[in-house]
Amino acid sequence: MTEKDPFEEEDELHFRTPEEEEKLAEEKQKKKILCCLAYFLGLLFFLPLIFYPNDDFAKFHANQSLVILLASVISSVACGLLGRIPGIGVLFGIVGGILGVLLVIACVFGILSVVREEKKSLPFLGLFRIIK
Repeated sequence: MTEKDPFEEEDELHFRTPEEEEKLAEEKQKKKILCCLAYFLGLLFFLPLIFYPNDDFAKFHANQSLVILLASVISSVACGLLGRIPGIGVLFGIVGGILGVLLVIACVFGILSVVREEKKSLPFLGLFRIIK
């Protein structure tokens, strides 16, 4: 069983002209760029939703980007506050640094998933669905 291309149009029997093929390829590239920007700059997670509100691929990657952003904010605030505790605060600084690196790695995996045109969930973070 072959996996359906998330960028492919529903009407597979329609033969496209070269101009239609070029326009479709440009639109596909634009969608990939917007989804990559959502991961690269977390605050732009909403861009794919604005330009492609009914597209499952765009919603999936916007959701993953939003989850990474929220995890980053929560871990930064928590480790920042706990890092002020005398004696063990250094430990929370180290944990915060490790979590930061892991979230950057998650962004890289998300961008690779977009480039490969996959809807591959991130480990652990992919369990959370905010945008449906």
